[in-house]
Amino acid sequence: MAYILAASLLLLFGWLLYRAYMIDRDMTTLLRGGAMIGAGFFFVAFTRTMLVYKPLMVLHIAAILLYGWGVVRYLLRRETTIGLLAAPLLSMALFFAVAWFFREV
Repeated sequence: MAYILAASLLLLFGWLLYRAYMIDRDMTTLLRGGAMIGAGFFFVAFTRTMLVYKPLMVLHIAAILLYGWGVVRYLLRRETTIGLLAAPLLSMALFFAVAWFFREV
């Protein structure tokens, strides 16, 4: 169910990207927004890997929601907030750090 919701939100972002491009016809906005939406698909797909560590999975889902807010903010206002866009990368780094730690112990 959560994956269906995330996929529908990413489709909404695609529509917002199309609308933003049709308003000002700026190709850099289209490419940046498309890259952000593509990264969003990657972050949602990576969530299945995090099923092993439930607390990190919950953190990653919250980070994906923050990432989505950052993408919407970029598409509507053209403001890039690095902290919001890097939140899923932080949870992924924590996942790899925990996996490496328990592999060594």
